[in-house]
Amino acid sequence: MGSVLWVLKSGEKLHGKVLGLYPYYVEIDLSTGESLCTCSKGGNCEHVDAVRRAYENGAYFLGDSKLADINPETVVWDFLIEVPALAVEVSVKELISALKRDESGSETARLFFRTLKLIELSGREEYLHVLEEAFEEFARVFPDYPLTERVGEELEALKGRTRKAL
Repeated sequence: MGSVLWVLKSGEKLHGKVLGLYPYYVEIDLSTGESLCTCSKGGNCEHVDAVRRAYENGAYFLGDSKLADINPETVVWDFLIEVPALAVEVSVKELISALKRDESGSETARLFFRTLKLIELSGREEYLHVLEEAFEEFARVFPDYPLTERVGEELEALKGRTRKAL
C-alpha cells in the first residue's frame, strides 16, 4: 500500500503523496468521488484509499489555494516549513524512498541537501545517524560522483557544527 506522506484538502479536492515502490500523487474530488493516481492503475487504487483514510482520520492540511491544483506539494511545504521538526520527518522519508529507486542520484542528492538544511533549522540532530547510514549507501552506489563527495562534505560540516553547539 505505501506510506501516506501528506494530504492537502483544498476546496472539494484532496491531494496526497504516497510513498510506495515509487512516489505516487493522488487527487480525489470529494464532490464526485472521482480519483486520479499516478500509479499504473490511474486511480481507484490502494494509494487513493490510503489518502482517503488519512483524510478521514484528520491527518491533512487545509489550504485553499489556486496553487493547490497546479502544485499541491508547494502548498504543503509552506505548512511544513512552519514546523521544521515535522518537515525533517517528511524529508527523511522521501530521502530513504529515493535512495531505493533513484538511478542517477540526482533526486537523492537534492533530498540530502534539503534534509541537512532542515535538520539544522529544526535542531533534530537525532536524524544525523539516519543520514549517515543513508549516505553510506549513497556513496556505495555512486562512489565516483563529485556530487557524492559534496553531500559527504555537507554532512560532515553539519556534524561539526552540531558538536560545537553542544
